[in-house]
Amino acid sequence: MLSPVLIASTDDTHRMLVMTVEGPLVDPAHAAALRTVLPAVPPGFSMVVDLSGVGWFSEASLATVRDIAREAAAAGVVLVVVCSDTRRRADLVMADIDTLAPVVEAIEHALPITRLAA
Repeated sequence: MLSPVLIASTDDTHRMLVMTVEGPLVDPAHAAALRTVLPAVPPGFSMVVDLSGVGWFSEASLATVRDIAREAAAAGVVLVVVCSDTRRRADLVMADIDTLAPVVEAIEHALPITRLAA
């Protein structure tokens, strides 16, 4: 099974850690890799997960992303999910991820949310 590419970067100016995901996010174990990043989020930083490069989601991987959003909230980490594709963004909303973390269209839309957290 193909696995996604995960790219982590930090933005000190906006005080956020950005995880960019490219490729299919079908296997929940691949989605769970995002969970390992939570403890590495620097204090006072937000975590932005950019899923714009994901070709498709499985129900199981969406459930894992929802669990990660729940864990981020419990850990006090502001999590914002970005997805530029309208259909996949709708999948995220239909999976109730937006009830735990904002789901926005672009990184630029995440910035005001991350500023509130800083």
